[in-house]
Amino acid sequence: MVECWQHGDGLAMQIYNYPVVFFDLDDSLINKDANSLWIKWRFKHERWALVEASQALASLYRAYKKGRVTHRRLSNYYRTRTRGMTLDQYRLQVQRFFQERGRLHIYPQAASLLFAYRRQGTQLVMITGSDDVVAAAYSEALGIDNVISNRLKVEQQRITGLELPMCYGDGKVALAAQFLQQQGLSFADAAFYTDSHSDLPLLQAVAQPVVLNPNSALRESALQHGWPCLDWRQA
Repeated sequence: MVECWQHGDGLAMQIYNYPVVFFDLDDSLINKDANSLWIKWRFKHERWALVEASQALASLYRAYKKGRVTHRRLSNYYRTRTRGMTLDQYRLQVQRFFQERGRLHIYPQAASLLFAYRRQGTQLVMITGSDDVVAAAYSEALGIDNVISNRLKVEQQRITGLELPMCYGDGKVALAAQFLQQQGLSFADAAFYTDSHSDLPLLQAVAQPVVLNPNSALRESALQHGWPCLDWRQA
């Protein structure tokens, strides 16, 4: 039987000896979904965000968590989210968001875990469905040098959606494999921490899967596979 260990238990700071460790962001290194935090912040400053929130909740968030999101659906959301902003305008918005709200939701335990891996010389990689601008803000704060994320599509200096492949589901596996190949490595050289059932393809690919703050579906999968399971939410 696999239990979810809380911070303070021995497993909570167990470090695995692999050259590369991948980390999900949403509900893993941070205690909320970054898109949800963004929407709440935006609504506080601009009422237009109600449209964005309605679209996200109605057609995107549930599908994302269940592993059913499509590129078209996610690109449509980003067109609503940015409303034709230039990349520089969006970066400025994200900087404000991160300073006022986003940085407040980083798990304290994440800093300790990442420090321990850096000390042993592990390459840390954030691999997330957040866009590259949001991911960069969190990776800089967390001291993670390598980032794999969804990439904003820009045409004539305006954001028009997302590039392919998506960093999601099987797309995450392909992008992680590409990163490892560039390092002369394979999935046998990697571990992965995540909270989401939609990340099962990558969990099943790496040598050391670690389930972190799992939803109920992923907790059940961890039980079935005998994967280590950590839960920082009750610490």
